Amino acid sequence: MRKNKYCLLIVAIIFLSVRTYSQQKEITLPKPSYKGNLTFEELIYKWKATRRFSTRELTTEQLSQLLWSAVGFTIDGITSATRVYPSAGAIYPLELYVVCGNIKLLEPGIYKYDPQRNSIKLIKKGDFREDLTKAAYGQFFISQAPVSFVWVADYNIVNKYYGQRGTTRYVHTDLGHSAQNLTLQATALGLGTVQVGAFNDDTVRNLLGLSKDKTPVYIMPVGYPK
Repeated sequence: MRKNKYCLLIVAIIFLSVRTYSQQKEITLPKPSYKGNLTFEELIYKWKATRRFSTRELTTEQLSQLLWSAVGFTIDGITSATRVYPSAGAIYPLELYVVCGNIKLLEPGIYKYDPQRNSIKLIKKGDFREDLTKAAYGQFFISQAPVSFVWVADYNIVNKYYGQRGTTRYVHTDLGHSAQNLTLQATALGLGTVQVGAFNDDTVRNLLGLSKDKTPVYIMPVGYPK
């Protein structure tokens, strides 16, 4: 009897430890703002590609705003939640990861964004900006930027409904809408960014810890222009 009680105590301690660790891994971000100071026309005109970033850190408020603008939620629709960008069949096959190196009050690491909860979940601890730079064939500005956003696509879920047309066209249409949102949001925040499509898929997949059915499709480093 005493042995059984001891085993139950150990199991309870392990359970509480795992639960606490899990809670620590998820970070709720500040609520994004839904109003800005610049017009749409001004944002289009002001944007330009940035390939030199300063060492100035970003805030979690800025990170939240950028993530929300790319793949976040707006209002609840009748049949499904409405997002900030259109998606064929409301499938939304894109996920967004962030490789953080210099965000105030946030430890460096790779995080996955949960748009429904407006939170990020830690995937790996550490500063992996140099690793992402190497995966992108040495595009050095990725290592300079405080954070890089990595879009990941699930082609299988779109192929299930739309076949080959879904994988060759609809996924990338979704990506264009989402990435443009983040581009304009970065501009509105006084930040710079550039779009990166040249990288080794398998290397980035391994870096993010993705399964084989998930494909990295885009990278955008963001920070203050140098």
